[in-house]
Order: sequence, then structure tokens, then C-alpha cells
Amino acid sequence: MPHTNRKKKSARGDGGVKALEQKRVVVHTKRSEVVDDSGWTHVVDTPRTRRGTVSKNTNLQHAGDFEVNGVAFVNRTLPEIKEECQYWRNNWNKSDASTKLRTILEEKTSAGKQKISNVVVLGLGSLQIARMEGRRASCTQLGALDHILEFLLPNEKLRVAFQDPIHTDLDKEFLIGRGQYVVEDPAGFQEIGEDTLVYAIHCYGDIYRKMSESKKPAVLICTDMDNFGKFNL
Repeated sequence: MPHTNRKKKSARGDGGVKALEQKRVVVHTKRSEVVDDSGWTHVVDTPRTRRGTVSKNTNLQHAGDFEVNGVAFVNRTLPEIKEECQYWRNNWNKSDASTKLRTILEEKTSAGKQKISNVVVLGLGSLQIARMEGRRASCTQLGALDHILEFLLPNEKLRVAFQDPIHTDLDKEFLIGRGQYVVEDPAGFQEIGEDTLVYAIHCYGDIYRKMSESKKPAVLICTDMDNFGKFNL
């Protein structure tokens, strides 16, 4: 009996190996086989794109057509830029926020308008940024700026200068085509005077810090300064 038991144990062990080898080649639903260099067959799940990895053939929402300094951008033509900006501008004009802004402007200017000689726009962003939400924000901010200028200075043609290191050549072409200007850092800060309207929405803290070191503008439209601490603005 002991000898018989040892044989049965050995047979069961061989069968276990064979069963294990058979399991290695079973292909389950929605899975695939991969044979490695050693001849082993592995069963794996259907390949998926790994988070944080973007290949040339991956069609992701934020994947761009080209990169500059690690920032992804999409290819656009000038007519496409104009069309997208007009779309978001129309959305802005129909929004509750647009109505509220007009009410605020009317209240602020009811006692008389302050003299504005030029406008400096900081950190608008790129109209070619790969993130659709980023393009929407930039186009909406541009539409709101137009709204403000049309209301405050309807009959005046002022110098409007844009400064943002992320601007592409097409961004610059688009803005210049609007009759406005594009300047490089730090020229925008140097244009800020006591009769300047500064438009700086959702900029980084160091932008507001640099602004605080310039002359105090006549009008400043920006993010709540409580988010960045105390600045002399």
C-alpha cells in the first residue's frame, strides 16, 4: 500500500503539471495569447492604453499635434482660430455672466468714467493649446475683454498689448490681425501706468507680484487676490 500511494502521488503530480501547462494556453473571452521568447504562452487582458503614456497613434482629448517646451498644441489655420473664438464669444454674450458683468460695469461707471489710455492683457493663454477647455477659457476671456472695451470705451481706439510666453506664431498673427499688439516679457509690465486698464485673469502668482511692483493701474481686472496673499494692487 505505501508503494502504491507513492505511485499515485507521483501520477497526481505529473497530472498537475500537465494541467498547469494546459491552463497556460487557455484563451478566455476578451483576452489574447502572447507567446514569449522561451515558448511560454501567456493569457493577457485586451491591451489598454496605460495612463500617462501617449503614443503617436493615441487619439486622446489632450494629445496635441506638436509640443513646445513640453506644452501640447493643436494645428489650426487662421480661419479656424477665428471661427472657434467667435463660437465661444457668442456663448459668452448669451450667458448670465455677461449680463452680470454689464450690470457691474454700469454701477462702476455711473459716477463718471476714469481716463484709460492703454490696455495690457497678461496671461490670456494660447488659442492653439491642446486642451479644449484651455482654448474655451482663452476665447471666452477674449470675448469678455471685447465686451468690456466696447462698454467702457465705445468710440476710442486704444493700444491693446498682449503678453504671454505661451503664444504661438498663429496666436500672434490672430491678435495683430485684430489691430492689437503682442509684446514679450517684461515689456507688458513696462506699459502699465496710472491710466492703464490691466486684464489678467487666472494668472500665476508671480505675474500679480510683478504687477504689484509696477505703477498702480487705473483699472485692474483679475483673479481674487485673496488666493495669492497680499499684493500692493
